[in-house]
Amino acid sequence: MKAALGLLGLMVLLVSSTAKAQDEPGGLYDNYTHFEACHDYLDGDQNIEDERWDIDFSKCLDRWPEFKESGYD
Repeated sequence: MKAALGLLGLMVLLVSSTAKAQDEPGGLYDNYTHFEACHDYLDGDQNIEDERWDIDFSKCLDRWPEFKESGYD
């Protein structure tokens, strides 16, 4: 029983510390959607690629073909 409670406590500690790390502000582009990030990247904002590592910017024109029509290519 003590081992189960210890394991549960460890899990709560890990989850709460991970949630806190993701919740901390600091990134200019944290709240950008993929569409907004691609739009700004294709508009010349190269700094967004360093911060939003979760987005594959090489696929922006494939995912949103309307950018091709707007002259972003």
